[in-house]
Amino acid sequence: MALTSKPCCIWFDLDDTLITTSESLIAAIRASTGYLQGTYPDLTERDVARHSMDVWLSELGPGTAGFAALSQMSLSAFRSHIAGGTLTRMSIDGFDTDALIQCSASAEENSWKCYPGVIQLLEDLQNEGIPLGLISNGPTALQNQKLATCNLHKYFKHILLDCEVGISKPDRRIFDTASALMPGFDNVMIGNDPDADINGALRSNWMAYWFVPGWDGETKPTEMGYISIHHHRELLQHLTKR
Repeated sequence: MALTSKPCCIWFDLDDTLITTSESLIAAIRASTGYLQGTYPDLTERDVARHSMDVWLSELGPGTAGFAALSQMSLSAFRSHIAGGTLTRMSIDGFDTDALIQCSASAEENSWKCYPGVIQLLEDLQNEGIPLGLISNGPTALQNQKLATCNLHKYFKHILLDCEVGISKPDRRIFDTASALMPGFDNVMIGNDPDADINGALRSNWMAYWFVPGWDGETKPTEMGYISIHHHRELLQHLTKR
């Protein structure tokens, strides 16, 4: 079965494309808030979410001094950094940070699951001899834990994480880095984020499939030429039409 007119390598985004990351983050925030409200009843989930995301983006996100450290930082150290910074921003002192981390981490990891059809799709593509890769923005330890929990490592020939490459999607250079790993192949990107995944891939002259259910925003990709899919089984149907 020929999936494209040329040999192709198919690259996936991880969060909210293969696994339900947004649901897990909501679960983690809800658990953290509930734990904190035992002492600080006026705190809201919005407060915790806003401050924790601010810590991540302003101290460990792309372009920050801490970004490069994410490739070497342990999962416990990453979570401790986020939790400690969140408490500091909310002016909470002397709280049992370890217990808060455990509460949040348990809720998050118990909510990691693959979207319906993901495993079957990956197995079908693997059985066709199609090389599969992963391009993800996120800390090495956290992304590896997600892959291990959902038993996904075994499907991917190449895994590119932005903190290891030093470049984040949608920067074309991370797509060029991926292309260099598979010379002579057409590259296909499947992702949920309209800018990071779809615009980034199209600007790199890749084919791009936008997994719509993984995106809850109103924005759409601005580049032209992508194909929207609503279930992972649609991908194989589209590619086998070629």
